[in-house]
Amino acid sequence: MKKTIIKSLLFVGLLLIGISCEKEYEKEYNWAYPLSGDWTVTVQYGEDSYGPFFMKTYNSSFGKDSIWIDDNGNFWPFKAKAKASVSGLSFETADFTSMPGTRYEDQVKITNAKVVNKDSIYFEAVFGSDPETTYKFGGHRRLSYEEYMGH
Repeated sequence: MKKTIIKSLLFVGLLLIGISCEKEYEKEYNWAYPLSGDWTVTVQYGEDSYGPFFMKTYNSSFGKDSIWIDDNGNFWPFKAKAKASVSGLSFETADFTSMPGTRYEDQVKITNAKVVNKDSIYFEAVFGSDPETTYKFGGHRRLSYEEYMGH
């Protein structure tokens, strides 16, 4: 009985020492943050609107000058690589872009795109199959910048 109590106390003591010695790690962010994120958006076109729905923006593997904009098939569907300016919190495609051979074959052109106060997103899109209509995307982060940063 005494051995069991001593072993239990020893185990609890070692456990407490182990917990107090854990290193604290700082969160690391990729270069594209705060342009990258998970967004809840609605789309305005004419008098109509669609949404809300979920979409993502994230860094590309091509360098530190472009991001992907991906609606996950929730609206058009589209996925486009856009030129990014982290310092200006903006992004855009130079012209119509597409991904032939995938479900994202339709061309899209993105303009006037920006992240406002690190928590809101806005951009305009014109699709190759509907070139007469400008779709206005607007929304907010699913998790706020402050929450994401741990503040």
